[in-house]
Amino acid sequence: MDTSYRVIATEVTPMQTPAPMRERQLNVRLSGDEGVRFDAVAAHYGLNPQGLIRMLVKREADALGIAAEPPKPATKTKKPAK
Repeated sequence: MDTSYRVIATEVTPMQTPAPMRERQLNVRLSGDEGVRFDAVAAHYGLNPQGLIRMLVKREADALGIAAEPPKPATKTKKPAK
């Protein structure tokens, strides 16, 4: 059974930020045992693979006191004067 996942942001659910805001792509290959555990944990939380990884990383970062960079505000470009 192939349990490898290609983790990329393609879906947007209410808990996720839109894909264009993500710059990095992560590819993960899992062994059979890892894939079974991964699927079971993701199903337990009702998440897709991307959401599970984000949740676990955020949980660990919070436990370590690592703050995320605040999002950069959108900037408006000024139209050139005529």
